[in-house]
Amino acid sequence: MAFDRGPISFTMCTLSKELPDDAIEKFAEKKGYSLDTVLDEPQVGWVSGRHLLDTQINEETLYAGAYLHLFHRCALRKVPTSLLKAEIRIEELALMQSMNSQTISRKQKKEIKEDVTDRLLKNMPPSLSGIPCVIDKVNETLYLGAASKSQIDQFLLLFYESIGFEPVPLTPEIIVDLLHKTKPDSIPAVKFSRNAPNPESSDDLIGRDFATWIWYFQEIENGTFEVDNLGEFSIMIDGPLVLAADGNGALEVVVKKGLPTISAEAKAALSVGKKIRQAKFTLVRNDEIWSFTLDADSFAFRSMTLPVIDAQLDLVSHFEERIRLLDIFRRAFLQLFDHYFTLVTDSKKLQDKSESFYNWVESIDTESAN
Repeated sequence: MAFDRGPISFTMCTLSKELPDDAIEKFAEKKGYSLDTVLDEPQVGWVSGRHLLDTQINEETLYAGAYLHLFHRCALRKVPTSLLKAEIRIEELALMQSMNSQTISRKQKKEIKEDVTDRLLKNMPPSLSGIPCVIDKVNETLYLGAASKSQIDQFLLLFYESIGFEPVPLTPEIIVDLLHKTKPDSIPAVKFSRNAPNPESSDDLIGRDFATWIWYFQEIENGTFEVDNLGEFSIMIDGPLVLAADGNGALEVVVKKGLPTISAEAKAALSVGKKIRQAKFTLVRNDEIWSFTLDADSFAFRSMTLPVIDAQLDLVSHFEERIRLLDIFRRAFLQLFDHYFTLVTDSKKLQDKSESFYNWVESIDTESAN
């Protein structure tokens, strides 16, 4: 999903260093090559954010208003398996007939496969895939259009090879460590249900506690909060909900029918200590709406729809407005996390809040969902 239109799936990253003055030249050194050179090994490189065939890397092509916009592109030629097998079989049968034999050697089979592959590859159109990114140098932020670990790792490798450092994905643990200067394993785990087992630690599960707290925050504290210089926001949770218990290999519960947040399944899952691993959320400011699915473990945002933008804007202004709205979302989301962080790192506040957590889970009105 690109950043210039439609829903966006992305991960927020912070730039650990300033981009060098010659960053564009460095990106150009690792640009994607002509597709004529692509064979059966993946060829990766940078192309401009305009489209996956634009290998011109300069200020004119990379800048969209105030932002750098480019793609990590992977190009590969591949022969469809069914076609390859059929062509190989044709060659094998022809060779057996010429030899008046019912079999051929392994060496001959290998040679046929290599020859057929080389012949067909030249006529195969290259397959292209791209991972978009937008760099906001003013706010030292990179929005990476990827949510899976493998895609993120691919992007970070090429970025490091090009620029000399890696952007840092803002996972829950990194936010605690980098932005709050606190060791993640010192953050206490939150117990939401009276009957749930006592959690040992929230290390690696901070995001699940946070996402579950948002649910409580919406239901009991109205879900409204202030963001410096941006005004009041509201956060709401909706289904489908994926709830999971702490620990590897624990069973998950998916709740998506009817009214998931007041369902018997959701109440039962919370009661035994399961927490939100993934859910759909809506962030609202006045008439502006951000809708997205949050992966609580990684803070990857999937299928986000942005507030409506004036359709009369030109392409560059439209793009800049979308990134401005992303920046507003980033600031609001981090402010909401700050609110949660302040609570869980104050042992007295967290202790005082425990009974409210328990009462919330016990008071979920499952009857109204029927």
